[in-house]
Amino acid sequence: MLRRYTEFSQAEFQARHRRAQALMEEQGLDALMITDRLNYAYFTGHRSEQSPIDKIRPYVFILPRSGEGVLITMEFEKRQVLETTWIENIHIAGLRGRAEPVIEVIRKLGLDKGRIGAELGREQYLGISPNEYDGIRNGLADATFVDAAPLILKLRATKSPAEVAYIRRAGELLSVSMLETFDAVKVGMTEIDIMRTLRTRIAHNGGERVTFMWVVSSQDGMIAGPTERRMQAGDLLVLDAGVEYRGYCSDVSRSASLGTPNDDLAEFYAWMSQAVRIGVDNLRVGNTPRGVVEAVREFCRKRGLEAGMSGRIGHGVGLASTEYPSLDAAEPIVFEEGMVFACNPNFYFGDYGWLNNEDNWVVTADGPPELLSAPAGSGQLHVIRV
Repeated sequence: MLRRYTEFSQAEFQARHRRAQALMEEQGLDALMITDRLNYAYFTGHRSEQSPIDKIRPYVFILPRSGEGVLITMEFEKRQVLETTWIENIHIAGLRGRAEPVIEVIRKLGLDKGRIGAELGREQYLGISPNEYDGIRNGLADATFVDAAPLILKLRATKSPAEVAYIRRAGELLSVSMLETFDAVKVGMTEIDIMRTLRTRIAHNGGERVTFMWVVSSQDGMIAGPTERRMQAGDLLVLDAGVEYRGYCSDVSRSASLGTPNDDLAEFYAWMSQAVRIGVDNLRVGNTPRGVVEAVREFCRKRGLEAGMSGRIGHGVGLASTEYPSLDAAEPIVFEEGMVFACNPNFYFGDYGWLNNEDNWVVTADGPPELLSAPAGSGQLHVIRV
């Protein structure tokens, strides 16, 4: 069957598998057992609409250290797999019992005595229940299951040019949608009204799924879902959201004042944006999260403030709006070309509450990072006419 609707080239997935297999060789793994929805999509290209809502059927990918992987799914997903992915080996499973087909595939691959990496560690979650995982281990009593989190995190942290292109589209359409939403905001609208407006603009501009959305207005500045609170002249409004495009995400935030802000608020926002800019300027090959954090903290100390109230000042962006690695001083990585980050040291300001100015950036080979969410957040607080 023709692969008519693939979102990446065959070479893209072959490169992912080769990188994974090289790391498996280094770490002494014979196979990977991939069950998490996003990891499954990363390795296979199969983005099932059924998978996020269906807890009874298997969506598993087994990648041996050499050779082709095997995708385990249901009969009704087979045509989509054949038209949207480059996977050749498909194992059809029944409705119930996700342990049995995994055991069968691993045995057929001759790996029933092997070391098998699974999603057991940091920022990883099995896409099967603990009992099903125990069933797989009991059914493969001679195999050894070990944590594959370091391998998976390393793979996904560095994006290919094709992945970056999708993240860019997700970032740009979200940035534009937020500015269009600001244009539509009026005194008397509720936070929920604004949320609906933003969702509408996102859909109109090509967003495929909203991954999260905060609409936050003063005076309480809650970081939460939108409420029935009505906008008033003088309010601060913060939009923070993530959008998915072709499986890849953005995480963008914009702040605005309903009417001309007072001098203190305008000055503080401009100062915060300088802190953001300092962090972004340090997203360079060879630098580390500690280097970014220390540069921002030094700037903040001059004002007697501390950045990173959430424990970090940014994070990776990719298949999820918020993913590994963190921009945290304790994060033991060195920046590489292709890593994508949201860098957003943010603050509370008096009675106005929470302020944020967040964009997405990709680390480049030999220079400053490249913006993926144009138009970028302004260094001056956006003003909504009232």
